[in-house]
Amino acid sequence: MKNWKKVFAVCLAAALAAPSTLVYAADYADYEASDEYVASEEAAVYEGTDEWPETVWNYTCSTGDTSTWAQAGYYFNALMQESTDGAVSVNVYGADQLTNGSQTDGIQALMDGATIQVSMHSNLIYANFDTRFNVVSLPYLFEDYDDVDAAMAGEGGESLKEVLAEYGLVCEGIGENGFRQITNSTKPITSVSDLADIKMRICSNDLCAEVYSEWGCDATVMNWSETYTALQQGTVDGQENPETAIDSNSVQDVQDYISLWNAYYDCLFFCINQNAYDQFTDEQKAVIDENAAKAVAYQIAINRENVEELVAEWTESGVMEVTTLDEIDSDSFKEACSDAEGWYVDQLVANGMGEDDAQAYIDAFKAE
Repeated sequence: MKNWKKVFAVCLAAALAAPSTLVYAADYADYEASDEYVASEEAAVYEGTDEWPETVWNYTCSTGDTSTWAQAGYYFNALMQESTDGAVSVNVYGADQLTNGSQTDGIQALMDGATIQVSMHSNLIYANFDTRFNVVSLPYLFEDYDDVDAAMAGEGGESLKEVLAEYGLVCEGIGENGFRQITNSTKPITSVSDLADIKMRICSNDLCAEVYSEWGCDATVMNWSETYTALQQGTVDGQENPETAIDSNSVQDVQDYISLWNAYYDCLFFCINQNAYDQFTDEQKAVIDENAAKAVAYQIAINRENVEELVAEWTESGVMEVTTLDEIDSDSFKEACSDAEGWYVDQLVANGMGEDDAQAYIDAFKAE
């Protein structure tokens, strides 16, 4: 596991290289302030002469108010207020409150730009609009965080930002939900055969459904808001999500086993509505870009730190039996889902991409 301070430095450098009801000063410090994250010191310096227009943006994310997704919004607000002397502020709404909990509606509202101007949502949910966003979550595309960082800071990340631009969105950075780990109440999962008799809750995503089918798992789509009760009552045996999502929804209280299999990954897009962004001058946009990049780097750093702490906590407390990556027969899963990439190429082709272009699009995310 990397030292989080080093992770922050790497992520911030990559972010800055990419294209790019809160009150000013006294009451905006809702983020996890520390020596490394002091908005008054880290906020971008405005070098323009035009006055900032008085602006209030609404920021939404799928997870709760204490999540790292929301923390990114709080930090962005603090940075923007510092840079603009309070002229620009950002209201943060967790759990997609502005769209009655609907993640898909949250993204649509961001595209429309009237209710929501900024958001952080998962690529898996964006895939409901465009299958190209599924590429990040192909099974075993990334071995570790190094592979993730290289892809998102490189050609792969740029291609995703270009797709987002087609939908009228400025992607200011790519944050992290993380590797989606698998929990259940039946037994430790160490090989693909262990999934045969597990009833698994998965998110609403066609790639996920295909992969779990190839793994021979009885997978069912279920709203996240319904999952805890379903696990508690035994309607389903297990679910898959990154560690921070598992913890924030207390899934560990109703599950006995977790396998840290790193089978597939989930990223987050920190996006601003293009029209909302375009009301500012180029010099003002440069400030927005820098502050947003810092907010994304901050989210990645604290997310990875939280993951490390949660795994240590679960292992020590025994609240769940933790099966680590080196105890898992990853090859059995890889072999069972070996057709997933070809299936995804066919999906891209069916949506108008040439076969060679589709393969090149996927290959841009692979480690050399």
